[in-house]
Amino acid sequence: MLTTNLIRRFTPLVLLLLAASAAFTQETTGSIKGVVTDPSGSAVPNAKVEVTGTTLVRGQTVTTDGVGAYVFASLPPGIFTVSASASGFVTHKEANLQVRVGKTLMVNIKMEVGAVTESVVVNADAVLIDLSQSTTSANISTEFMDRLPKGRTFDSLIAIAPGARNESKAGGFQIDGSSGSENSFVLDGVDVTNLQNGLLPVTSRIPPEFVQELQVKSSGFEAQYGGATGGVINAVLKSGSNDFHGSAGFFFNSDSMNARPRPSFRFNPDDDSKVEYFDNKKDGQRYIEPAFNLAGPIKKDKLWFLASWSPQLYSIDRTVTFLSNNRTGSYNQKVKYDNGMAKLDYAPFSKLRTSFTYLYTPVRLNGLLPSLQGTDSFSAPWADQGYRRPGANYNYSADFTATSRLIFSTRGGYNYRNYKDYGIPRGTRYRFANSNRALPPNLPVPANLQGPAGNFTANNFQTVFDKQPRWNLNGDVAYLTNIGGQQHQLKAGYSTNRINNQVSSTWPDGYIFIYWNLERQGVVTPGKFRGTYGYYIDRVFGTFGDVGSNNTGLYVQDNWQVTRRLTLNLGLRTEREFLPSFRTDSGIKSRAIEFGFSDKMAPRLGFALDVTGTGKFKISGFWGMFYDMMKYEMPRGSFGGDQWKDYVHALDDPDFTKIKTGNTPGRLFETVDWRIPSNDPSDNTIDPKLKPMRVISMDWAADYRVTNNVVLSARYVHKRLTRTIEDVGILTPQGEKYFIANPGFGLTADPKTWGPGIPVTPKAKRDYDGLEIRVDKRYSKGYQITSSYTYSRLYGNYSGLASSDENGRTSPNVNRYFDLPFMSYDGHGKLVEGLLATDRPHTFKFFGAKDFKSKLGTTTFSPIFTWFTGTPITSETGVFGVPVFYDGRGDLGRTPVVTETNLLVAHEWKMPKHERQRLRFELNFLNLFNQSTITNRDTSFVHPNDGGLQFDNEADFFKGFDRAKEMKAQDLRKSPSLGFANGFQGPRVIRFGIQYFF
Repeated sequence: MLTTNLIRRFTPLVLLLLAASAAFTQETTGSIKGVVTDPSGSAVPNAKVEVTGTTLVRGQTVTTDGVGAYVFASLPPGIFTVSASASGFVTHKEANLQVRVGKTLMVNIKMEVGAVTESVVVNADAVLIDLSQSTTSANISTEFMDRLPKGRTFDSLIAIAPGARNESKAGGFQIDGSSGSENSFVLDGVDVTNLQNGLLPVTSRIPPEFVQELQVKSSGFEAQYGGATGGVINAVLKSGSNDFHGSAGFFFNSDSMNARPRPSFRFNPDDDSKVEYFDNKKDGQRYIEPAFNLAGPIKKDKLWFLASWSPQLYSIDRTVTFLSNNRTGSYNQKVKYDNGMAKLDYAPFSKLRTSFTYLYTPVRLNGLLPSLQGTDSFSAPWADQGYRRPGANYNYSADFTATSRLIFSTRGGYNYRNYKDYGIPRGTRYRFANSNRALPPNLPVPANLQGPAGNFTANNFQTVFDKQPRWNLNGDVAYLTNIGGQQHQLKAGYSTNRINNQVSSTWPDGYIFIYWNLERQGVVTPGKFRGTYGYYIDRVFGTFGDVGSNNTGLYVQDNWQVTRRLTLNLGLRTEREFLPSFRTDSGIKSRAIEFGFSDKMAPRLGFALDVTGTGKFKISGFWGMFYDMMKYEMPRGSFGGDQWKDYVHALDDPDFTKIKTGNTPGRLFETVDWRIPSNDPSDNTIDPKLKPMRVISMDWAADYRVTNNVVLSARYVHKRLTRTIEDVGILTPQGEKYFIANPGFGLTADPKTWGPGIPVTPKAKRDYDGLEIRVDKRYSKGYQITSSYTYSRLYGNYSGLASSDENGRTSPNVNRYFDLPFMSYDGHGKLVEGLLATDRPHTFKFFGAKDFKSKLGTTTFSPIFTWFTGTPITSETGVFGVPVFYDGRGDLGRTPVVTETNLLVAHEWKMPKHERQRLRFELNFLNLFNQSTITNRDTSFVHPNDGGLQFDNEADFFKGFDRAKEMKAQDLRKSPSLGFANGFQGPRVIRFGIQYFF
């Protein structure tokens, strides 16, 4: 039983845990555990075990239990020494133990008989494999980060994990087949994932120098992890130490150090029957980043501080000749990314360790730049416009070691982001879908009203504010016990995540979209329409609201050491969440969707087996369920936040400037409401049997220590999407009507939902199978290597919360996959399934670093080489306004194989007589050989200005049709852009850096 004094000490922490509000539990620490035995192998109970390290504010001490077991369950990443002492035995020390985030080191200590004053020190350089867990992750230490070529944000190194790639078509980082909107991003224990689209926010892309260790969890997450069906990217920030140290540096890049930009593919602005490549000129560019860091003790072994400041400053100069009037203008844009960090680590007494972190990360942009192609308006006030992205993080953590077997932990904080435009011009926005310069003689247009395709006047869409604050609280208790002689490391936790969105954005003076001399293909009204000069759309669009929600998670986890060689990882997680409604008028409920704890039960089962008992060979397996935490893109789009209504009118007068919102001459052809609220009680289209998105994952892995510094690993993973949530649409006389549903289940699987001859919605399908082979050599003999090969297959009809079918659109749960029934079928009446648009069967990665030492210092060469097969390209035919894969997936083949080489060359001098003072010069080369491989092709089969195919009876589509015949009958042109390359590798970038360390 705990003493009264002990209870008094940790009661404030318990109250903090219960009273604060807030994200799902994340790790910032690793652990060391083991068993202390005597020379015969018998347990040594009550032995004193101490751990010390340069990243630990003060050492920790525990005593072994009745079977000689001990555990240090919460250690910051770093290098540690463990010592064990007991009466009648020599003190034993295990040194050079590297603790990594989320990893458990098994350090079993065999004591020798002798006096306590004697000691034995063992250099534990062979501890490389976590023998107690089935989690798959890649951990990158700050030392390896410093040696690798990279961008100026920490996320540029996420791709070091074998199954992770930054895929533009996946909307971000694709991990084990999941899209970029299905990951979770954590900074120092606090979830900073964009609550609207699931990506890493710009204001959280901090410099790599702020990070102590980066961890990318690919699969097999313990039960404490929730809210991600992809990966968990966890960055643990640096701390101070018992010694004063710091650095000052400077990074620089300019346009003279970069290769020319790639050409842009486009329709000819004056003739939409032609396509061309526009040779983009190089902008004048300057990038500078001063970087400062200072850390040390305020009071040694008790209170540490760290302060870092690293603003990134961009200046871009651009000269543009405008197509509308052939005038030339010069423009400048300045962008500042403020990056500041302050951190305190405080251990008031040996049993309590706390930390407090503040991140200041706003972004400021002054001056917008017109398109290099000259399609924008010359009259726009480019220099006066810009935006602000305020951003800040407030984090805290506390670990209280109540006894040698009982630990309480809490982590949490506040993340704030906002976006707001300024300098936006007033007046109606007029945009041309096509040029009016070459109209027939019977359709004269005054010279001052002629122009190419593009903006005739400035795009004056304005976001007044878009605030997205998030409060996080995570708390857990860990307990080490023995039952029947078997060790159990039990953990239970609670997490809460409170998020809010306040938004106001629109075209304040209206938006008129003009189609010159073209016919309108009706969306909700059958037939084609036009006025004398064509038609126009009066578009009413905006996003408004002030909403919030709470999401809560509970979990239990048992790392059960059945024998010295076998550990079971058994966990259960459950969550409760809801999505708010942006509109609450007319009886609309404030909670649009709500899932209780019983809806999101997620078991996690894994094992790890030390095959030989020597720590050299481990096999592991895992099976688990994962649920997504819903993003705010859906309530903004489907529950009243977004307003989007198109009023389509005849264009009978060439003087389009007479058209204003509220004064719209010409016959009204149709009104299309693209945002009919799905939770209006008069016609609620949310499936009452709606279930949360779920992915099931299964892993098998083997790790073999080839030498004391080299590990060979193999892993097979199968991830299967069992259901998702999407807006599933049908056509009505009022526009597209959407059901919020699980495609293939509930309402969407009921034939009564659909008209005669229209099939039910198929289930969303995404299967990922991957076989990975990986080699890791930790730093020794002057070099370090991480290399991997992955053979994989990504198959189905649904790529995830970010849509690769839409070139990386990030609109979770409201993408276009099921917007109309036609999208799930090809032109022959067959269901469309196949290799998804980010399928790459073969990927190879090499990350390496080699040091060459001489009297002049240390020179480092660090290459990164990647080799990826291309991705499938699928042609699209517009039908009723949505894309259809007429010939199935991948009918245009694949893009070419993509290879890229990045290189870091650095040289470092140690100052004579001042070993701690170093001067470092470096050159980063990204895309060293300036390769420009094609990464995407245009897929439009029907000319984009002609709309798409129509059928008198929607059911006729599903009988199959002859595309060429139907296009000819409906006077639709084949797009001249089909198959042309419209995406390329980025050009070479070279960055110079200099740093002074002291």
